[in-house]
Amino acid sequence: MPIGCGAGAPIRQLLLCAAISALASACGQPEVEPAAPAALLDPAVPVQVTGGEIRGAAAAGNPDLVAFQGVPYAAPPVGDLRWKPPQPVVAWDGVRDAAAPGPTCMQTGPTWVRAPTATEDDPESEDCLFLNIWAPKAAQEPLPVMVWIHGGGFFSGAGSLPIYDGTRIAENGVVLVSINYRLSVFGFFAHPALSAESPHGASGNYGLMDMVAALEWVRGNIAAFGGDPNRVTIFGESAGAGAVMALLLVPQSEGLFHRAISGSTWVYGWDRELREPSSDWVSAEAQGAQIAEWLGASGDTALDTLRAATSERVQEAANADTGNLLMRTGYIWAPNVDGWIIPSDPLAMYEAGLQHDVPLITGTTSNEGASIALRANIEDRESFELHVRTVYPGFADEMIAHFGVTSPETARPGIAHLMHDMRFAGPVRVQVETHAQVSSPVWLYQFTRVPPTALGAAVDAPYHGAELPYVFGTMVAGPAPAGARPSPMTMRGDWTETDRRVSDTMIDYWTQFAATGDPNRDGLPEWPEFDKFTDRHLNLGETVTSGERLHQPAGELFRRFEASRRAGT
Repeated sequence: MPIGCGAGAPIRQLLLCAAISALASACGQPEVEPAAPAALLDPAVPVQVTGGEIRGAAAAGNPDLVAFQGVPYAAPPVGDLRWKPPQPVVAWDGVRDAAAPGPTCMQTGPTWVRAPTATEDDPESEDCLFLNIWAPKAAQEPLPVMVWIHGGGFFSGAGSLPIYDGTRIAENGVVLVSINYRLSVFGFFAHPALSAESPHGASGNYGLMDMVAALEWVRGNIAAFGGDPNRVTIFGESAGAGAVMALLLVPQSEGLFHRAISGSTWVYGWDRELREPSSDWVSAEAQGAQIAEWLGASGDTALDTLRAATSERVQEAANADTGNLLMRTGYIWAPNVDGWIIPSDPLAMYEAGLQHDVPLITGTTSNEGASIALRANIEDRESFELHVRTVYPGFADEMIAHFGVTSPETARPGIAHLMHDMRFAGPVRVQVETHAQVSSPVWLYQFTRVPPTALGAAVDAPYHGAELPYVFGTMVAGPAPAGARPSPMTMRGDWTETDRRVSDTMIDYWTQFAATGDPNRDGLPEWPEFDKFTDRHLNLGETVTSGERLHQPAGELFRRFEASRRAGT
């Protein structure tokens, strides 16, 4: 096997390369003149980007990497730019310090689902369109680029969360980028006056527009960090994976990325129409009109009133009817079908094979609903039946039988199984089946490791988000702080060598895919490509095995329910 001597190679491999070079010289063989590096980064030397110069810092834990954080990729979306497409970066004088993250975006929702992002030193702000970069100091050739889109239900989270630190991935010879994007009422608020103001007659998809703007920034600037703008992989988890699935449909994103990874895809609410009610959703504009009324914004001055309101006041209005993610009630934040950013019903577009034709990896944990069931307050057959008759009318009898809820003891496992199938496994199954229609390959996985964290101990299952510290290699030994609520965002646990091996394997697959468009390489267990005939997938856990027919019943049930919703039955 050839020895890789690039910037992403391990130190021991670089030493071996140096030894081979010295041996060749001693034997009288001429040394090959090394190619000029694609980039040479130094924390002390500024890098020119759109808007001016920035100076990063040595990455924590690895002085062979440089991290640039809090880099603006668009103008602050404040004042008259609130609820407008992202505008070009505002230039600055001198060298901008990029050693620390920028503010996180304004967040809404109940406190138990909001990401722990805001502190006195890391405040929430509407001025939040920043990205972060981790890159090797020296890249002998342009490196693959991975752009992380965080989850959080489209109303919380940040690219700068410690669990998403890019050091470990960048060590594998990748330039890692994480982004913020506008959230909740600031990122997905639609209103008739905003649509009338738009030349496209559309509103509400500002968070998706931010992602496109970040990808445009990457295309124009990433070469300065050693990245290859022609090998960009977008990847995300939960709502971040839903964003990936959406970006595969956004016309404006075509050509800005070349591979995609979506983990535990969350597509809740994204088929809502801009103007017309559909099934159990009010229109996006109707939801916005309710919030505007709460803020006293109406008539010809509605936009002036909305944009003059403080961030806190707008946030308060959005929280006046916080959405219940389990019951499909209240204000729900997600992209909408506006005919411009999302041209048509997303599931119909996937069924028709209208997504961007790029290689794809998609998958779930093996029990996405385990942690969600803790908050469902469903403790017996009667409460389970009430839930399914409310949320899944016409399917209740089938679901009671299918999920085996016959007693109080089976209620929580039953609702966990339902949440797994209808919120995550079903959408992923539809995604993998429909992507198999296009010419690019698709791979399916299931993460099966129970993390040794407080939440892992509480549910004894690979819960929603369980794979995140493995994907990023951000495992920290030791218990969570006393009194902390068990969280899927924790990095702390009693991690073992097995956990670190699982992490290394996932990072190797992910970065190999980013480099080549195929996760397979020598030294890794074969990952069979998915097709509708063999229907193969990979189980990622203590052992790596392949299997068949993953989520097939979930996909069928999800498809029938969504067809019923769309038909209004």
